[in-house]
Amino acid sequence: MSFWKIIKGLNFKQLSSLFVQFLKHPLYMISTVQATLQTFRISQKEFPNIHGKHNKANAFRHSLWNILIAKKCARFSKNQEVVLQWTKEITDWHEEFAPNKEIEKAMDLHNNLIGRNLYPRIFEKESSEITSFMIQQLEQAILIKDVSEIENNLQQLVYLED
Repeated sequence: MSFWKIIKGLNFKQLSSLFVQFLKHPLYMISTVQATLQTFRISQKEFPNIHGKHNKANAFRHSLWNILIAKKCARFSKNQEVVLQWTKEITDWHEEFAPNKEIEKAMDLHNNLIGRNLYPRIFEKESSEITSFMIQQLEQAILIKDVSEIENNLQQLVYLED
């Protein structure tokens, strides 16, 4: 799904909420849009036409998205806690408005968290190195069938289907 298709699909409440976020943090919001577009490009290159499913490619996309948002926002703040808090806020906002089942939402939130947790280890790397690192993380990704399984895999990416 394209970034603009997501924006077009928002209702008035969602658009208003997004606009408020923009007013509060315009530089972070611009960085978030840039990171989102970059994430889509990388995901499409690495996993053509399959990263929108609930598979390893989706886990990659969510974790990479959080890393790239934080990396781009870090241009405006050297405080990693502030940057990671923004990243959490905006990606949680997205999941709140995304039309997903409970297990899909839990998987996305978990993979977002994994990306934020990995960010301090790799924030100085170039995006190509981050991409390679995240692809390597997929080797340890865990296939889950129930939300409760996420709690047993707090350090690994999770996915729902092959």
